[in-house]
Amino acid sequence: MLYPRAPDRQNGPPVRLGILFIALSLGCIERAYEGAQGPPARAQVDRSALRDVLVPPPSDATAVGAMFGNAAELLAYKLEPPALVPGQRSKLTLYWRCRAEMEPWHIFVHLDDATGTGERIHAEHDPAAGRFPTDAWRPGDLIADSIPFVPGQHPLLFFLGFYSSGENRLPLTSPGRGRDDGNNRLLAGILPLAR
Repeated sequence: MLYPRAPDRQNGPPVRLGILFIALSLGCIERAYEGAQGPPARAQVDRSALRDVLVPPPSDATAVGAMFGNAAELLAYKLEPPALVPGQRSKLTLYWRCRAEMEPWHIFVHLDDATGTGERIHAEHDPAAGRFPTDAWRPGDLIADSIPFVPGQHPLLFFLGFYSSGENRLPLTSPGRGRDDGNNRLLAGILPLAR
């Protein structure tokens, strides 16, 4: 540690005092106040590259009409094939309508074994495989968000919602034709097993 000492009467202040002065002045560099920055920039996307995403639901999709945070409406979903085949790849497409500008949120999908074994398929993701984050959505946008998965031996309870960090979830403001599980998570339906 440096301690200033009395100056040498013949040669002026010692080198140690100069080093201390430099060290103290480096610690006083001004930095911008981070709280003074404006709102975070909204995500920028090339909307022309989203022709496969900015589409309405097909007529054979299952209607839901659930609302999250008065900003994102789950219009419907479609399961392909229409019934689950154990071990065979399936695709679940969510059809959203943006009702108001949104902050960055992630979508979670929980596909729980309907027989109660506790098995769950997790599908936490950003919409359209990360190509169209929610803070790039505009009011009126219709968004198709597909999730591939491989089912097990049982029908699946289909839950979903939005989260940011940790357990912070966007409120489920209306379950539409689904059911609110009390944790800002929508039970949208049951995905059946093929017979």
